[in-house]
Amino acid sequence: MTKQFITWDLGATKCTAGLVEYHRATHALVCKKSFTIKLTETTSLENLINQLEAGLKFSMSEADAICIGAAGHYDGKYLLHTNAYPYPMHFANTALLQQWPPFAVIHDYAPIVCATFTSYMDQPKNIKRLNACPIKPHGRRVALGIGTGLGLKDGVLFTDGDFWLGHNEVGHIGITTPPHADKQHLARHIELMRFLHEKSTQQTNPSITFENILTGRGTANLYEFFYPLTQHITPEEVGKKMRAGDAPEILDTFAWYIGLFVGTMQLTFMPEGGIWITGGVAINHLDVFDRPDFFAGIYASPAYLMQREEYPLGVLCNHEHALIGSGYYAARRL
Repeated sequence: MTKQFITWDLGATKCTAGLVEYHRATHALVCKKSFTIKLTETTSLENLINQLEAGLKFSMSEADAICIGAAGHYDGKYLLHTNAYPYPMHFANTALLQQWPPFAVIHDYAPIVCATFTSYMDQPKNIKRLNACPIKPHGRRVALGIGTGLGLKDGVLFTDGDFWLGHNEVGHIGITTPPHADKQHLARHIELMRFLHEKSTQQTNPSITFENILTGRGTANLYEFFYPLTQHITPEEVGKKMRAGDAPEILDTFAWYIGLFVGTMQLTFMPEGGIWITGGVAINHLDVFDRPDFFAGIYASPAYLMQREEYPLGVLCNHEHALIGSGYYAARRL
């Protein structure tokens, strides 16, 4: 017997929906079809739903369940976001009026953790492994997202297939001063912190967090740091230069801070189930994980390194992971 779920990956700028088929006998999840649309191309939540249904050729009300992984906080009626969505996200009322099946609106990185509970992890094409450590199935694991923002969610898989998810908002953590770094990396770190501090004093809400570096906006900050005569460069323009090999110092610095953040998260969670990195910026710059600076950043926090080197580490590369993870959530909770 199969069930059909509609799953959403709803971000601040775009939404991807998928039609996910769940086979109850084998617990297999397959994304049969997906459709993506920018929120700027929609006029309301109802209009967004209409366009998603047209793209999938499948009605929300026909599904066995709907799971929406979304940026922001769902209060049981509305989806709220620090940077407001272009229109009210009144999911509870809409679901009632449109006679939706059981549904849930969950934190956007919860589906990423849930995807790691599935056979998705057994397919090499889906993962860029950064070490050879095996996954401990019931160990704590962390999903880390580097994109427009910086997100994270930890979770634990139980033996019966159910799970526990944590509550985290790590993107707002201040940038750590590495306890152990060589002189070159430390000098660069001090100069970059000075630059970001001067830049932040010009802003309404001054702050220096990991999001100032490990996001699309962060890469633009790095470009201005290394090329101070350049102003108002967009993250997309920086991304093109990084992929073309025109800004190796930015790649090295970006890689080092990803490593520093990963090391910090390893110490915070001690995740025996691994840290799994994803997000648009990470996936579009996979070569940063091959640079020596990445592991130099991890080793800049050397405490408990013997245990930490046994934790799996990898990048989730398949863009369907959020849809599959929401399917797993729907199968177990809805």
